[in-house]
Amino acid sequence: MKKTIFLLLMIITEFQGFSQCTIDPWIQTNYERDAKFLLLRDILENPADPDFDNPFINETRLTPYLEKLSAIYENPTNHPVIDSLFNEFKIHVNPEGGPPITPSKQLEFAVDNTTPWLEDFKNTGVSGVAALDNLMTTYQFSISEYIVLSSFTGFYIETGYDFLNVSALVDDFEAVPDVFYVGTYIPIEARFNYTGIPYELEPGEFVEVCNIVINEDIFTFGIFAGDCPVGCYLSKTWDIQVSENCEVTVLDVLENDIAKLSIYPNPTSDKLYLSGNTSEIELLQIFSIHGKLIQKLNNISEEIDISTLSSGLYFLKLSSKEGKPNNLKFIKK
Repeated sequence: MKKTIFLLLMIITEFQGFSQCTIDPWIQTNYERDAKFLLLRDILENPADPDFDNPFINETRLTPYLEKLSAIYENPTNHPVIDSLFNEFKIHVNPEGGPPITPSKQLEFAVDNTTPWLEDFKNTGVSGVAALDNLMTTYQFSISEYIVLSSFTGFYIETGYDFLNVSALVDDFEAVPDVFYVGTYIPIEARFNYTGIPYELEPGEFVEVCNIVINEDIFTFGIFAGDCPVGCYLSKTWDIQVSENCEVTVLDVLENDIAKLSIYPNPTSDKLYLSGNTSEIELLQIFSIHGKLIQKLNNISEEIDISTLSSGLYFLKLSSKEGKPNNLKFIKK
């Protein structure tokens, strides 16, 4: 009997640990490049990363990014806002939308105009300098443009590979004799990367830029307008949490009828108060920063007792009678 119970416990444990994560074919086709940008961000943020100096993306590391994007895309609640992020807004990662920025195709460098091999390189892409020619050949670079100024010539080169960690090659190009100022470059069309439906964040201010950012287990999808790509003083974002086993929780979506509701004071130590028309609220839920349901209320009043919560950041989810949510953040002191 004890042996049977032990085996049952083992089976239950194995089942609970089973991952729900899979890669959707549509995400594989349309968001693999985004996964590469997200991975490259994580690599460049950590100089100790084993791939920090590797120009080639280790594609075996793309799996968790593709799985979590797939989980959002295939969310079990068929959330209409999530559907719009992929199919209407078509939000993708912006290579300049870090930190850090993630250049993947271009480098720029300068050469003094008195350099003996300059003319040959301008005309043929071959300099006769082994170090430079080897880099150009190995990483399939070609000259996309050059600009001749009074004392030097600036070159823009682009790799034939679909995606490279070109930041890893800066030191190599700086070591080439007669080459100075080596930097990465992101072309303007990659910065203005929004290709979704025309959408105004304010009258006359159409979305020009979009981005996806990961902070721990929260994916933030954003659209931006107004003095982009540098300023972008107008924005709308959606926060979506994806657990390790790819369970999806929409944390912050303000596209609904109860979006005008607010809470105060914030931070607070014991009571939260709702401001606005609370008659539309049918369900109130409090989640931890990790997406765990802490409290659930069906009898809604304007006063919420949070005195028993531990100090920290929480998400307050208000659901209307139509099932539309409003997600608010608060801090328990």
